Amino acid sequence: MSRRRRILGQHFLNSRRLAQKISEVAGVEDETVVEIGAGKGILTGQLARKARRVNAVEIDSRLADFLEGLKIPNVDVINRDFLRIDLGDYDCPVIVGNIPYSITSAIFEKLIENKGCLKKAVLTVQKEYAEKLTAAVGDAEYGYITLHVNFHFRVMREFAVPARFFSPRPKVSSVVITLMPKETDFDEGYEKELFEFIAGVFRYRRKSMKNAMLNYSGRVPGSLDDGLLRKRPQHLSFDDFHRIYTTVVNEP
Repeated sequence: MSRRRRILGQHFLNSRRLAQKISEVAGVEDETVVEIGAGKGILTGQLARKARRVNAVEIDSRLADFLEGLKIPNVDVINRDFLRIDLGDYDCPVIVGNIPYSITSAIFEKLIENKGCLKKAVLTVQKEYAEKLTAAVGDAEYGYITLHVNFHFRVMREFAVPARFFSPRPKVSSVVITLMPKETDFDEGYEKELFEFIAGVFRYRRKSMKNAMLNYSGRVPGSLDDGLLRKRPQHLSFDDFHRIYTTVVNEP
């Protein structure tokens, strides 16, 4: 495995049967696909069987050359960093990929920023990250990532992928998830500031909301409900956070 792959923490899917299953979940028939980290092309080949066009994004130049050598007619190999490509260039694609753990959050931020130019995303992520995305209010895994991603996408857990189906074998299992973009009505600037507030108070997740806000901003509006302020951040829903933040910005 190349040095770049070691840095990214990438593990290759080694099962054609699972690649076929991921392709079926993605539902790519006659679709344009952007594949993140195509690697050795096991998933690429399955996607190409049904997709109109597969744009196989691969940052490693040696792997990109290997993919080119497969000469799959409806596959374009793109030797670039997925984080640097413009998703608006790909005709409302389905995004599919096995996501390196080290850049998972960066990839999700990119998908959030570009959700208007994608149809859906079917991603294989580490089990720990999938648990964060699908956590309920009050769960230990529930946090800023849960709220931010679920605000923009409907998140569906599809199936688990045991570690033995990757090479080199990781220490943990993975989960395939589907993200379906959701329409949101918030002003972009307001939304950015709201989620900065949510991220800020979650830095103090073990404190009460009142103390978390004091630590984060040094201010707690007097009109806020005492019941909400006594709870910890992980016990508040998105609507709770929105209500609190609305009070913060509107009360002098």
